Amino acid sequence: MLLISTSYVLTVDDCFSAEVELSLNSMVRMNECEYNRQSLIQLSPFSHQVGGHSTMLQYDKNTLCKVLDPPELYFYQSMPESLKKFTPEFRGKITVQYWEDELGYVKLVARPETSSSDDEHSSNEDHAPVTTDQQSIDNNARKLVQLRCSEDGHIDYSNSLGNDVVNYEQGKITMAKINPWSLELCKKQAEKLHQELIDAEYVAVSQKYILLENVTARFRHPSILDLKMGKRQYADIDSDEKRQSKIQKCELSTSSTLGVRLCGMQVYQVDSGRYIFTDKYRGRLLSVEGFRTALVEFFNNGRTKRLDVLPEIIDRLRTLYETINSLARYRFYSGSLLIVYDSSLQSDLIDVRMIDFAHSIHASTTDETSASNIHMGPDKGYLCGLEHLINIFKEIFNEGNTSTPANIN
Repeated sequence: MLLISTSYVLTVDDCFSAEVELSLNSMVRMNECEYNRQSLIQLSPFSHQVGGHSTMLQYDKNTLCKVLDPPELYFYQSMPESLKKFTPEFRGKITVQYWEDELGYVKLVARPETSSSDDEHSSNEDHAPVTTDQQSIDNNARKLVQLRCSEDGHIDYSNSLGNDVVNYEQGKITMAKINPWSLELCKKQAEKLHQELIDAEYVAVSQKYILLENVTARFRHPSILDLKMGKRQYADIDSDEKRQSKIQKCELSTSSTLGVRLCGMQVYQVDSGRYIFTDKYRGRLLSVEGFRTALVEFFNNGRTKRLDVLPEIIDRLRTLYETINSLARYRFYSGSLLIVYDSSLQSDLIDVRMIDFAHSIHASTTDETSASNIHMGPDKGYLCGLEHLINIFKEIFNEGNTSTPANIN
C-alpha cells in the first residue's frame, strides 16, 4: 500500500516558475511488476490555456499534448493543405503515463511513439510501470504552489508559500500570474486520476495524446482570445440530450446572433506583470454590446491599447474567410479560433489559428445520405462568425485610431 501524490511543473513567463504538487491522500493497492527503464519526458500543464474542457500538457517549449480523440486525429491527418497555415502543426502521437515511484509520488511522463508498430503493442504497454531520474526532474522547478487532495478525493490549493495564485471562481474576472482556469483543469484531471488509480490495480494509468504546435511559444507575454465559432455547435452524431444542451448555449449567447462567442481570454498587464482572465461561463452571458466591449479590453495591456496589431489580425481573418469559403462540405462544429498578440510594447507579433476539430466533418460528395445533403457548400455559420468579428475589429480600430488618418475599410 502506497500513498499517491501527483507532481506537476508549471512555468509562467521567463522569470516565474511554479511546481504544482497534487497530493492524493488515499491508499491504493498496487500490482507487483518490475519497472521498465526507458527514455521519458516530464510533462507539465500548459499555463496559457484559456479555454477547453480538458487540461493541455506541455511537451516542450514548442509542443503541446492534447488527449487523443479519433475524429480529431483523423481531421489533422487528412485536412486540406489550404487550411494547414491556419491550424497548429500536427506532430504525432504519444502515450502519457501517470505512474508512482518508490516514494509514492505520481509523475506525469510521456513516451513518444517512434514507429507505427507502437500501436500494435499499446494494449500490453498501457499500464506498464515506468521509472525516471527523479532528481533530474525535481531540479527543473521550484516548489511554489501546491494542490492537495483530501481523503474524499477533493482537491484544493495550498498556498502556504505566498505565491500569486487565485482560486478559480466560475464566471468571475480575475488577475494573477497563473491562469486559474488552467489550475482548475489540473484539479479535475487529478481527481479523475485519483479515481482511476483507486478503481484499477495498476502501477500506472496511460492515455494516448496527440502532439500539436504550441502557437504561443514565440510570444513573450501572449494575450489570447479563444472564440467559439459558428451558429451550430452540435455534431451529427451527438445524442438528443447533448444536442439540446448545445442549442440552448447558442441561443442564450452571441453565437445565435453573431456566430461567435467568447470562450476564454487572457490579457497581459504591462505594469503589474499579471494577466486578466475571463472564462467561458462569463462569455456565454455577454450581450452583443458586452461581447464588443470584451474585444476592446482584449487590446488593453494596462498602459495602452494595442490597436496597432489590429490591421494584421484583420488581414489574416479575411484570408481565413476566403479559405473557409472555398471548402465545400466542410463543417467545423464546436470549433474555436485563437487570436494571439504579444503584449510586450516592443513586439508586433500576432497569430490566428483554428483549433478543436473533434466535431469537424467533411461530407463526401459520393455520400447520398441526408447528413451529406445538408452539408452542401461552405460552413456558413463559421463564415458568419468571421464576418461579424472582422466588422467589429474594423470598428474598434477606426474609432480608436488617432495616430494615423487611414481607416480600415
